[in-house]
Amino acid sequence: MKNHPERFKKQVALVEQAMDLYLPAEDCYPENIHKAMRYSVFAGGKRIRPALLLLAAELFTESTSQAVPAACAVEFIHTYSLIHDDLPAMDDDAYRRGQPTCHKVYGEAIAILAGDALLTLAFEILSSRNPAAGPDPFSPAYALHVAPETRLRVIYEIARSSGVNGMIGGQVVDMESEGKNPGQEVIAYINQKKTGALIEASLRAGVLLGGGREEDLSRLGRFGSLLGEAFQLVDDLLDVQGDRDKMGKAGGMDAQREKATYVAAQGLQKTMDKRDELYRQAMLLLAPYGDAARALQEITGFVFYRDY
Repeated sequence: MKNHPERFKKQVALVEQAMDLYLPAEDCYPENIHKAMRYSVFAGGKRIRPALLLLAAELFTESTSQAVPAACAVEFIHTYSLIHDDLPAMDDDAYRRGQPTCHKVYGEAIAILAGDALLTLAFEILSSRNPAAGPDPFSPAYALHVAPETRLRVIYEIARSSGVNGMIGGQVVDMESEGKNPGQEVIAYINQKKTGALIEASLRAGVLLGGGREEDLSRLGRFGSLLGEAFQLVDDLLDVQGDRDKMGKAGGMDAQREKATYVAAQGLQKTMDKRDELYRQAMLLLAPYGDAARALQEITGFVFYRDY
């Protein structure tokens, strides 16, 4: 499936509308930091994490307004991680999504602070208890209709997935593994933590905000873990096989940096076989939800077999 499913597109449009409301305007003092934040957030992107969060919530509730603030928060955290990943001290990328990276446009200092600001804004949104505090129509639903203990669990899920037990821990191991040809266990750790953790947390947060049961939390958390591992695995395949114009960045960078990837360790065919097996497992986890999970099934196909 090479195109975004229709339901997915609607979720993306909703999230982008809300993010525009949450972000300070470009002419709000100090202007430069706000321009950098908006530049990175609206530079494109698949919006996989927020869409997954909303689709997970939809399995258990007809109204997902109360889940939109958390969906925006995970996308802000994801964007912060990309800004920092692109810095010279990290992956040193000049382009992201076909555009110059944040530090190329605004300088390294502002780029670092823009990432910090997005991370902080995410938790400001998640922790707000004042229904009138947000500039958007979604914050009141989150503040009034989500129990405090549920909000706290959502904050914990997202915070844990973003730190040393998740995204940051995976990034550290990724950097330290360059040029070392680590085993598959290390590669799996990198994929599950660097990319998979926040995707898993998005699914789990959606279940919590939709009112799902503990068994749903476990099942969709496992689904998110598989999806996250596959997302990074497909990124690794695309770095070798992908269309450079569609991807908006140079290919072959993993090999140039001697990154620890399944492709480097196992070759293209075995990596594609692993992708197919992960897809089979992910679809089995969605099976108990039947037609209600159709949108999640479609986005799963997109993630596993995308071409950018």
